[in-house]
Amino acid sequence: MLLLGITGLWNLSSAATVSGDAPELQTVARFDHDQPAGIAVSNEGRIFVTFPRHTGHVDFTVGEVKDGQTTPFPDLEINTPDPARVAQTLFSVQSLVIDHADRLWLLDIGVMKVGEPPLAGAPKLVVVDLALHRTIRTIQIPAEGLVKNSALKDFRLDFEQGTGGVAFITDSAPGAEALIVLDLASGKAMRRLSGSVAGPGSGPAPIVEGSPLMVQPKGRPPRPFAVGLNGVELSRDHSRLYFNAFTGRRLFDLPARDIANPAVSEDKLRSEVSDDGVIGIAGHLALDASGNLYVMDMERNAIFRHASDGTVTQLVSSPMLLWPDTMAVSPQGDLYVTSSQHNRGPSFHDGVDLRQRPFALYRIHIGAGPVRP
Repeated sequence: MLLLGITGLWNLSSAATVSGDAPELQTVARFDHDQPAGIAVSNEGRIFVTFPRHTGHVDFTVGEVKDGQTTPFPDLEINTPDPARVAQTLFSVQSLVIDHADRLWLLDIGVMKVGEPPLAGAPKLVVVDLALHRTIRTIQIPAEGLVKNSALKDFRLDFEQGTGGVAFITDSAPGAEALIVLDLASGKAMRRLSGSVAGPGSGPAPIVEGSPLMVQPKGRPPRPFAVGLNGVELSRDHSRLYFNAFTGRRLFDLPARDIANPAVSEDKLRSEVSDDGVIGIAGHLALDASGNLYVMDMERNAIFRHASDGTVTQLVSSPMLLWPDTMAVSPQGDLYVTSSQHNRGPSFHDGVDLRQRPFALYRIHIGAGPVRP
């Protein structure tokens, strides 16, 4: 199986090498209040970051970083959630994508607090025209695309399918993990690959900062951190859709057109899934225009590059990358990554918040630009 132009399978524990001339990790911005997650960089170099509602409150859920300062984007009013205006306001934006027309797409997971069920009508994709500085389109994810405990994580756009394109959205709902295919023209959605390879796996708990990562909300007994379907990426030619289960430690792919085609049965779709090997504890994925796939590793505080010639290289490893959350490739040839300290949050430590502010956004030069949908 070809992996984004890479021949063969790989295993980080044995195949990865460390670059002898590793590029420098540079600090782009620091965040004194809220924990960052998603990151996107426009064609003009504008930087956008998301702040999901992990503990229920954030100053704003989407911000623009400029000259080291972060301000609500598009404005504070839209960033103020209103249950009476679920389509017009943002609740908890997890991830974002810049398209070929330099429009910013936002994935609003529709919750007042991460881990709670989404509000009816609140999960949606929101499109912002960066030149006009305003929302130009909202596509609500219909009920048939969701389950009661939906936990939306990431998405990719494919404008080559259907009459208006599709969005592939990962849902790590415990026990009901699935890929959501949202038709952007009709607004219809379907859930694919529910369970199976989309589950969290049965391996050991991740080792982060030297200890097994256990989920322990206040007053509850600890349990191993286990999350299913999380990252997603499209090959450059849009023929393959790649995805991973967070704690499943493996990467998979399948034909993108088949998963978007309702005539293809679930049984056939499952038979077409390819196992592309071990990648470690990885939240999200990123692809550059040279065909390199970037995979983070929470256990190693690292980012690995899977090159088009089949080699796997440790791009960077640093204690500053404490829970590298999401990555984005910029037109200037840099890979941006948020460091969220998510493992230090109160849901892992009996309600005690061990995160040390400020949080940070870093970049590292990779010499290749982004792949725009």
